[in-house]
Amino acid sequence: MDDWQIEASAPGKIVLTGEYAVLAGAPALVAAVDRRVTCRLAVRQHGGWRFTSMGFASDKTFAKADVFRAPPTTIAGVARQVVREADAPTHLRLAIDSSACFRHGEKLGVGSSAATVTALAVALRALRGEVPVLAELIDIHSAFQGGGSGLDVAASFTGGVIRYQRRRAAPARLPEGLAKQVVFCGEGTATAQRLAAFDAWRKGGTPAALRRLADAAETVLGRLDEAAGFAQAFGDYADALARFDRATGLGIFGPRHRHIRELAARSGVYYKPCGAGGNDIGLAFGTDAHALAHFAHAVRKAGLAAEQRFETVAMRFSKTGAQGHSTNQASHLATPRP
Repeated sequence: MDDWQIEASAPGKIVLTGEYAVLAGAPALVAAVDRRVTCRLAVRQHGGWRFTSMGFASDKTFAKADVFRAPPTTIAGVARQVVREADAPTHLRLAIDSSACFRHGEKLGVGSSAATVTALAVALRALRGEVPVLAELIDIHSAFQGGGSGLDVAASFTGGVIRYQRRRAAPARLPEGLAKQVVFCGEGTATAQRLAAFDAWRKGGTPAALRRLADAAETVLGRLDEAAGFAQAFGDYADALARFDRATGLGIFGPRHRHIRELAARSGVYYKPCGAGGNDIGLAFGTDAHALAHFAHAVRKAGLAAEQRFETVAMRFSKTGAQGHSTNQASHLATPRP
């Protein structure tokens, strides 16, 4: 058994508003969630660089020289961008656990790849008592995933609820009196494919449908002072996202999301997919806890009847961002800030 020397972790995220619009410079509202990816490191006397995982298949062993030639689309390629070859140990065991970001073998859609990159980077830098910089993590994850705005990395790195715009994160606070319910539709989403389809549709410009979505995202950020106004703006943004989806054909509102949105409307709450969309994770907001409870019951009932694994998910927003510590000395090494 390895004597782990460093342990780091980073939270997943959920996009409240601003998906796709953030790629046109609009602000996104993002929350870190209590589904964390952990990374543990142990310097060893032999064995090369051994990567093991829970949550995604990446169990491999490399010679150190091969790690520092690995492509950026691999975990080894992420590692070599975080630590200089001259500073890296010859033999290292890395164990990554992202299982909290999966359900029934499917990705929940809470940014597990961003949390993995962040946790790994914090752990490797902690070997030298250092902390990574958000900007470099955004670039590393973009190369790893194949694009993106960086909002998921920012939430994972800083924790809490943030306003994210043009690669900068600032703390935000949701109004008191909101009730929420997270829903998982049962299927993971290939984010990179949807981002590529979005780029092909956009053709480098800002079509009218994207401008309207960006305007709706801006409006939400201006309604953080009061619960009812925020909930209404969230609902208006969900409407704008649905119109944007019809204009682009991206399939953000998959059939299960559309079904659940109908249930939300009947219950008097507002619902939308979160992030790239498809049939993974969604979020409902309202100001009436009884209405949210009615919605949650309707989702569970519909999921059982349709045998499509609609299900509510217990998930809290998390104030804690990426962290790292020495397991031998129990000393804190890293707490990133926006």
